[in-house]
Amino acid sequence: MLPQGLHATFVSLRNPNFRLYLAAQIGSNIGAWIQITAENWLILRLTGSGLALGITNALQFGPLVFFGLYGGVVADRVDRRRLLIVTQSALALLAGAVGLLVATNLIELWMIWLAALLFGMVMSIDRPALLSFVKDLVGEADLPNAVALNNAVVSSGRMIGPVISGLLIASLGMAPSFFINAISFGLVVLVLLILDVTRLHVPAPAERKPGQVREGLSYIRQDRVLALVVTVMSVVFVAAYNFQVLVPLFTFRMLGGSSERYGVVMSFLGLGAVAGSLLIASWVKPGVMMIAAWCGLLSIVHIWLTLPFGVHFALAGMFLLGVSSGFFNVTVASTLQLRARDDVRGRVMAMYSIGILGSGLIGAPLVGILADTVGVSGTFLIIAAVCAATAATTAWTWLKGENRKS
Repeated sequence: MLPQGLHATFVSLRNPNFRLYLAAQIGSNIGAWIQITAENWLILRLTGSGLALGITNALQFGPLVFFGLYGGVVADRVDRRRLLIVTQSALALLAGAVGLLVATNLIELWMIWLAALLFGMVMSIDRPALLSFVKDLVGEADLPNAVALNNAVVSSGRMIGPVISGLLIASLGMAPSFFINAISFGLVVLVLLILDVTRLHVPAPAERKPGQVREGLSYIRQDRVLALVVTVMSVVFVAAYNFQVLVPLFTFRMLGGSSERYGVVMSFLGLGAVAGSLLIASWVKPGVMMIAAWCGLLSIVHIWLTLPFGVHFALAGMFLLGVSSGFFNVTVASTLQLRARDDVRGRVMAMYSIGILGSGLIGAPLVGILADTVGVSGTFLIIAAVCAATAATTAWTWLKGENRKS
């Protein structure tokens, strides 16, 4: 028997399918961050350019901006488990292909950009389905806890993957990082194939009809909570979630780091996100005011990162950035999941995917340009100002609406 606090933290693991899925996601997210670390370091080695790094991330995550809602429509219309088998298999093939190009010394920048674009196109379908599938696994009662644990798993990849990748790069070169990611996607496909489908909480698929993207947007716009949460998360994700660009630049320029130190910095960020997700798992309270509070915390942490007090102070700041990001992610995702109707869940969660990943289309190049223009510290201060303004505006808007209702 688990102690009451631990039981509350891990209550969604009573679902056998979710236990299997979560185990596979641990491997998959570690593999993803092993590849991301190697890819970012490879681009810096090839070009030394923050803009090139930003363009790569924009190509990889930008397709979600244009096609993510269509991916959400697909996720609402079809069996999400079967859809994920197809998309995860495609991602495995892409990772393996890039690994072969790196291993044979044929890799060039344009090839990385092409692979990133293809990866992003697949993800525009994969991510809405992956996020919506969590409710299929656990049902509504355990959903907030499952969202928190899933976010902890995503964050654990950021914590563990970069360290492994840094060691692999130093000892064996960059190609193994891509091959490991391909294998990790294959493990997810295997788990999806062996899940007990009789235990899944699968809603009736949405009816096929024209205008379903507009229908999803209209549904979000007409719901006060969803509209405000989507607006807030979009601003914060564009401004503050370009970790793939800022963290390597922070390590490279401000800490004078090697690939090993970059891995350590990324791991502290991931460790903080895991800690934040697990801390909030047992008491997550979805809602707009909580989201505003975490915006304020993000602002404070970005100011911390500008202070020149040495490597250990910087690592502590990265840990706190991870904690505050974990709080923000879990609260936003839980609010959206619980608020959305089943027949539009894929489209609502597509907006989350568009925000957290697709924002790289705007945020990644912009942050790269800012870092090249005003420096990394100046960029952190700009992000802090945006987060603070967003927190204040969100709280004011919500309280004003509540006062009108009363």
